Amino acid sequence: MTRVQVTYAGSPSLLAEQWEGLRTSISAQMPLRNLHWKSLARPSVRTIQELDVDLVALDMTEPSSHMSSPLLDQPLLNIYFSLCDDIDSYKNFVRRQIQEWHSSVTQRKDQEWLLLLVIRPDTQATGKRLFHIKGSVLDKMKADFNSDKHDRCVQLVWTPGVNEAPIWAEFTSKLKEGIVSSFDSRVLLREEEVRKLENQRQASTWNFCTFCISKETLASSFEGMNLLEDAQIQFDELEASYFQVVKERDQPPLHVFGGHFPKDDSMPLLSLNKKPYRDLIMSNSITVFDFRIYLLGRQCSLLARRGDILAAARKASRFVYAFAQSMKTNGHLFGLYYIESWTYSAALNIVDQCEEWASLAGSEQAAPSLLSGIKGELLELARTQLDKIGIASGHLPDSLPFSMATSSPLPTSRATLPSHPAAISEKNILAAIGDRETFDKLYIMITNRSIECYTAAKRKKFALKLHHSLAALERHRSKDVSADLSALSLSQDLSLWEHPIFFIRSVEPMGKQTPDGNSSSLIITIVNRLSCNINIESLSLRLYNKERPESVTYAASPTPLVSGHNRVRASCSVRIGVSAREICA
Repeated sequence: MTRVQVTYAGSPSLLAEQWEGLRTSISAQMPLRNLHWKSLARPSVRTIQELDVDLVALDMTEPSSHMSSPLLDQPLLNIYFSLCDDIDSYKNFVRRQIQEWHSSVTQRKDQEWLLLLVIRPDTQATGKRLFHIKGSVLDKMKADFNSDKHDRCVQLVWTPGVNEAPIWAEFTSKLKEGIVSSFDSRVLLREEEVRKLENQRQASTWNFCTFCISKETLASSFEGMNLLEDAQIQFDELEASYFQVVKERDQPPLHVFGGHFPKDDSMPLLSLNKKPYRDLIMSNSITVFDFRIYLLGRQCSLLARRGDILAAARKASRFVYAFAQSMKTNGHLFGLYYIESWTYSAALNIVDQCEEWASLAGSEQAAPSLLSGIKGELLELARTQLDKIGIASGHLPDSLPFSMATSSPLPTSRATLPSHPAAISEKNILAAIGDRETFDKLYIMITNRSIECYTAAKRKKFALKLHHSLAALERHRSKDVSADLSALSLSQDLSLWEHPIFFIRSVEPMGKQTPDGNSSSLIITIVNRLSCNINIESLSLRLYNKERPESVTYAASPTPLVSGHNRVRASCSVRIGVSAREICA
């Protein structure tokens, strides 16, 4: 949990004798809960469920107001702790100490302040004396320092080790009020700066990175305050602005596509720490590749923190499909198998990251079957990259079902690649390219993971399709295991209605009669869409006449149906005097 900074200062006697105990008692009240933020720029009140506070010693340096400075990098509130039990001490010593502190903190831009008068009930003061203190020192303090309608002076009757909430209620209320007020002032100022930048978008000197860092600092500040929805909105608006600029200028606002940094193809897609992204933005050196990936990582991280892992998985999945196409458009920048390696690594990282998020969510995870379906699709996408690489490297045949992944052939020679292309670094891909057995193990492992996810998602047709590809691999390798349907080892029987494994391509227009004239036969063209041979025990075809109640049935003896087109002769024991075409009319 992010901690917002609150500074402390105090009378020397309190800091020397009481501070550590007092600080421990204050820490016991953390995190603050249910802070309500009502901004003039927003239609509804935002509630911050939890917010932790880090008490730090007062830093007398002036905080930076630069646009790139995160709003929470500087303290939101300054507190002065005063231990004073009589009016004379206050007038002669304490007031001057508070005035010096007050003069320094009120010069700080967008920082609130609070005075806390600490009363120890274990002193010799009687109840009447305590009332007198409250009526004199606290009132005098308010008269001296409350210059507007806001009351920034509060009293705390503190006993070490006593942390009951009612005793601390007034202090924590003022603490929350000061933090929210300071945060609101900073947000309003920063949002106004962002609007000015956005209005200058048509100017030739407009800099996207400057605009980007301003939106990013706002989003990070909202995230630090646990206002996750507001943070999400900032990143979504930043993404929309990026694509709007691309549309208006017919090119990205960042001039270098990128993707050439070592291990760019294999680093975890959703990791936010693999590169100094913020520094790259501030130095105007971030590439399209890094910006798009960083933005995706921030968006998905926020979705996961909000408990919407399914939305994070969907967004990341759509990104991989779309951005792979952008990389293909810039394919001249990348070496052999580079885009396939990046797609493979990105898909697997999304699956692994979603599983980690889901394990943290536990039983609170929503729609686990839908998430399993997306994971299955991503794993199949990774497996598709192995199809492409396998065909190009000679590990797989350029035929169905493997060739379904290749819309265009991959280059097999460096002669077709740029002179200094980005080379792949994904170790599993490198090992698979160099060794067919390693390739097979990886191919089978990824396929089985996808099958498991599809099975969990109850998407049995997708699982069956992948079983088919494994059977085709077995057949291609000439393994002992049969590659027909009986090899599709499912956990239970799978019923598929109207699945077009076979279909009749054509029927011979005219039947042929036998020499004795007592029977006839037809040639039937049947297409077997599987990649393996199927033995048919019986086959029959009934032809109907729509105008007359007539029909004839042709049957074929047991015959194998090879993959693809098959011509089968079927016989009928009834003599017919019309053509098969007429019967079927």
